[in-house]
Amino acid sequence: MKEKPIKSNSYYEGLIQNLYGGAEGCFSAFMHFFYQHNQCEVFYPEYSCCFEKIYQLELENCELLSKVLLRMAGDNKYYSSSKKFLSGYNIDYVKNLDKIFLLDIEFLELNVIEIKNLICKIDDLEIKKMLKKVLENKKISLKIVKENYLQFHEN
Repeated sequence: MKEKPIKSNSYYEGLIQNLYGGAEGCFSAFMHFFYQHNQCEVFYPEYSCCFEKIYQLELENCELLSKVLLRMAGDNKYYSSSKKFLSGYNIDYVKNLDKIFLLDIEFLELNVIEIKNLICKIDDLEIKKMLKKVLENKKISLKIVKENYLQFHEN
């Protein structure tokens, strides 16, 4: 079933474009966690499923944001609202698992705050609903990272 368009709003579109394709957006987060998953497959296999679940949640976030952008007649390209394209430079290539967990906790905590602020800036109920799902996914990811960080330190 074809989804109905969302009224075009360049301000909302810019905010969502940054969350989708910005340097610290969801697609960048997907690449970040996918990299960490692949690293763990080799060096810390007991933690690879943790990062796999998180990159899958980020991929879901990307799909949600992409659909909203397209429904607003926007663009779902991999760049910020200022047209700065994503690249592998946006990834933190940390290999120490302790540092990875700490970096991820900080990153996801900031994401949660940013998305809560973004929700407050938007009046459109459909967009708010989608952003609340993205926020829920970020909170799940944060919980997963924190639990695995504690497990890592118990071992």
